[in-house]
Amino acid sequence: MSKKLLKLAALFTAVIMLASLLAACSGDDGDTIRIGVLAPLSGGNAYFGNDMLQSYQLAVDEINEAGGILGKQLVLVEADDGADSGMAVLAADKIISSNVDFVVGGYASGATIPTLQQFHDADLLMLISAANSTQITAQGLPHFMINSPGSHAVITLADLCRYLGVTSAALIHQGCSYSQDLSDLSAAELPKHGISIATVEVMAAGTPDVSAIVTNIRNSGADFVYWCGYPADGSNVIRQLREGGFDGFIAVGDGSASSELIEFSGEAGEGVFVTSPPFVEFAQGGEQFVESYISAFGEEPGTYATLCYDTIYLLKAAIEKAGSTETAAVRDAVQSIEYKGLSGTIRFTAEREPELSNFIVLKIENGRFVLVNV
Repeated sequence: MSKKLLKLAALFTAVIMLASLLAACSGDDGDTIRIGVLAPLSGGNAYFGNDMLQSYQLAVDEINEAGGILGKQLVLVEADDGADSGMAVLAADKIISSNVDFVVGGYASGATIPTLQQFHDADLLMLISAANSTQITAQGLPHFMINSPGSHAVITLADLCRYLGVTSAALIHQGCSYSQDLSDLSAAELPKHGISIATVEVMAAGTPDVSAIVTNIRNSGADFVYWCGYPADGSNVIRQLREGGFDGFIAVGDGSASSELIEFSGEAGEGVFVTSPPFVEFAQGGEQFVESYISAFGEEPGTYATLCYDTIYLLKAAIEKAGSTETAAVRDAVQSIEYKGLSGTIRFTAEREPELSNFIVLKIENGRFVLVNV
């Protein structure tokens, strides 16, 4: 072989070796689509995060068994954000360094928002399954919110108030992105429907004694209380409201729509209403999902299972529509998609929020949730 041919062969070998090295470094062997999962897998909100992860896994397992997407198998790469902004930034770094193709997740809005710029800078598209503060899309970053925003929740809340015949509402929030956003939206929307805002109370997370808030609400004359926070503290508020003599209606937002609310509030929770995400047991085709979920994980699905399951299948539909895993192509496909899933029909506004509300109203009766048609 001539020296020239030897040099060309050596150059070719070097190029092949470099390509192999880059593929190894990226973690992409060409046969997988890697999906980062940002969720609270530890701490007080681990119930939600683990349920989200399991719901993603159920969809991934089904898709892989059916041949994957574009001939590629799906792989989940989870990272624990602890529903905390500081932990979320570190979790996002972990996901990015794992060279994923897409990101799903997002439970607490306050933990999700700080990661959005990180993912955008890394050219990653995030589909946000649970977090729904309107501050998420206010960032103007090209990620998509799968759960209906708080602005949809308060329309459902107004329908509930009209159904109950209430005239004056007290709002309680916890000062975080999700909680205050829902309270602010409620304070702006309810007066349009003839419901005055009697008082807005703020409760720090983990506050054991809320007797002062109970007194303020009773003195305000409100006949309706809307809790805008999370279930552990919400259950405490519900118990103390009833113990303190408040006999009006009580409702909670979607952040407290969980079996934990029923468990922690006990008898005081009977009759409490929930403006809720689309619980799978009330969804068309939900029975089969519940059966598959229990078979896979040995427990019943939780609050955001429906939305998380739909998130993976929506991503699948978008990738197949784009014919590629390239971020911009898939983003464009998601923007124009109309996907019919367990949670209903999903299509997006120009702001990348769901165009159609998926909120429902539930009520605690005999220690379980029942659907209420308002």
